[in-house]
Amino acid sequence: MSKNKIASIGFQQKNVDIDGVTYTLQKIPFKFYLELNDRCTNRNGVLMKTQYSEELFKHCVVSPKVTLASFDDDFNAASELLNEVESFLNSKTEQNPSEEESQG
Repeated sequence: MSKNKIASIGFQQKNVDIDGVTYTLQKIPFKFYLELNDRCTNRNGVLMKTQYSEELFKHCVVSPKVTLASFDDDFNAASELLNEVESFLNSKTEQNPSEEESQG
């Protein structure tokens, strides 16, 4: 699934502030996340952190668009953003209020 197709589907988003910059994060489909992990794992089963981080930034950080190179030597901000993305992906998805009403 292409990045543009993911963005157009309307997945849940969240804003986080890191060192004075507001980042908009977006969830991705679970299957896409598993495929991303498969692509970023070497044949010995070890997660390749550089590729994994780049892909998460590419597909989950909607605004501003960033790559690992965007952080130069700011390890703290890059690590904090990566932690925020992973935490957001693992958080419970909020239901749309209209969906909750139709269930109750």
